[in-house]
Amino acid sequence: MSAGQPFRLPPLVVEYNQLWVQADVSGKGDSRSWAQRAAAELLSRPQWAACQTPGGEKQLTALMERAAGIARKQQGASMGFILIPSPEEGVKGMAAFCPVDIAGRNAGEAWEDLLAELAPPLPGDYPPEVTPMETKAGECRRLRLRYASGEGPERPVGEHVGYLWVFEDYGAAIMMTMSFASLLEAARWLPALDQLASDAWLQRDPGKGEPS
Repeated sequence: MSAGQPFRLPPLVVEYNQLWVQADVSGKGDSRSWAQRAAAELLSRPQWAACQTPGGEKQLTALMERAAGIARKQQGASMGFILIPSPEEGVKGMAAFCPVDIAGRNAGEAWEDLLAELAPPLPGDYPPEVTPMETKAGECRRLRLRYASGEGPERPVGEHVGYLWVFEDYGAAIMMTMSFASLLEAARWLPALDQLASDAWLQRDPGKGEPS
């Protein structure tokens, strides 16, 4: 397929397990209605059984309303998944899926440009780590980029984790990103992010074949 395909949003579908709940990033509709649906989904899971009381449901709905506000501030996201493993853990953050227009670039150019965008060379002792992955949606690159915040020798170090797919046939790429304030949290939840990325796949219409 030649370069220059017009941008079309890839029909990416993400299967997620009981650590996650899908966020509403559309900015449309009532956030409280979404929060009530999300709370009901969580309460159907075994690890949330202790919250199946009127008070517990109310608190969980309020928590999800706050999460909805955060999700809707994510600019350019087509999908988002909130990491909320248990009542004790609460909300750990959101994995945001953002489409990128690569029309006019071939796959090789897109990989190079977007990897440089996701993991720019920064001064210091934390070079980015790039790892190839195979997912249901095809080839993916995982990037781990540590960063230090604040000033002084005892600055806390966090980590940005990103996943990149290039879909030249659609003139598009997809970036999935999530950040952690500590390396311990990043290491702990990296397998969950890997699983989420691995279970992303393209929903093609068998009657229409490949995009042209």
